[in-house]
Amino acid sequence: GVSAERAGLRLAADGLMALFATPLLAEAGLVEARVVRKALRAAAQGEPLPLDGLADLVSLEIWLRRLLARRGTCWTGTPARARAVPGGIAPQRGALASGA
Repeated sequence: GVSAERAGLRLAADGLMALFATPLLAEAGLVEARVVRKALRAAAQGEPLPLDGLADLVSLEIWLRRLLARRGTCWTGTPARARAVPGGIAPQRGALASGA
């Protein structure tokens, strides 16, 4: 239930704060790191914030980090020379326009 989720969030709070110290999502312009850290801190302290949204942010940040670290080999199973993602990811203007 929700109380178990909040207890888990409290236990993981330090690690999550470290994860969002310099998030790739912020580098891509998708979130504001300060706002995410504030929400994580508040939720860990018991404020009634939507945990599913925070879980989505954490999952996406971890996925982006794995994507850049492995450049696609984590889902293609291909050797390094045939990676699905050839290099870093640079956000393209307008690709994620507000309200799209």
